[in-house]
Amino acid sequence: HFKQANEQQLDFGKTKGALYGAFDNFLVRFQSMYNDTRYDFLLRPKKRTSSESLESLLRDFIGLGEPKRQITVIDLSPIPSDVRPMVSSQIARLAYEFNYWNPRRREFPILLVCEEAHQYLPREGSPELQATRRAMERIAKEGRKYGVSLCVVSQRPTELSETVLAQCSNYLCLRISNPDDQAYVRGLMPEGEADMAEILASLARGEVLAVGDATPLPTRFQVYPPDPPPASADVPLSKSWRSGPDDLDVMDIVQHWWQQKR
Repeated sequence: HFKQANEQQLDFGKTKGALYGAFDNFLVRFQSMYNDTRYDFLLRPKKRTSSESLESLLRDFIGLGEPKRQITVIDLSPIPSDVRPMVSSQIARLAYEFNYWNPRRREFPILLVCEEAHQYLPREGSPELQATRRAMERIAKEGRKYGVSLCVVSQRPTELSETVLAQCSNYLCLRISNPDDQAYVRGLMPEGEADMAEILASLARGEVLAVGDATPLPTRFQVYPPDPPPASADVPLSKSWRSGPDDLDVMDIVQHWWQQKR
């Protein structure tokens, strides 16, 4: 219909329609999105294509699907950056609305963990991130009444929404070298304990400084490494440059890129 209106001519082609050419840019952008496989989850969904599938979606989302799980991981990395804020907003709304209408919410608390939170919960929000900020900030301010909690994870606390951080009751601080971030964490500590922030730059990998209601005093402890470890180890640059491959299958990489398969 958009294309028809965009090309409509009246009186045997003598007069252009009211919307003639109005959708030129829109149609080009839409065709580009439609041909991009990264948008298939939105434009060409393969399952859950009707409202009847909402129950199964919610069951998988909260871990009650088959098999049942305690943790649900939602990977947003393959999603294009221009729609990622919208998806993040819907995830936050889904968690909040589910327990808002759940009569047994006190027996079924939900914790939403947001990795790299500074990407969609910035202190100075851009227009496209407003919906995400509102949804997350509503959980931070009102979620405890409905058994919905928020855990924000970021390497730059000074770039996070002040509203969200102000509602946090506990902070787990790993090694921080940026002076501005160190000063921010220092302001979170009780009087007389602010000097503990000086150790943030010297924390080893896996060491944590805990501050908040869960600890009577700022506490430093070591976290056991996970087994198996995550695939997040640093790349051995020197070794790879010395003994790395002389050539790569670039076409195979391009195919993975096009198909969004890693």
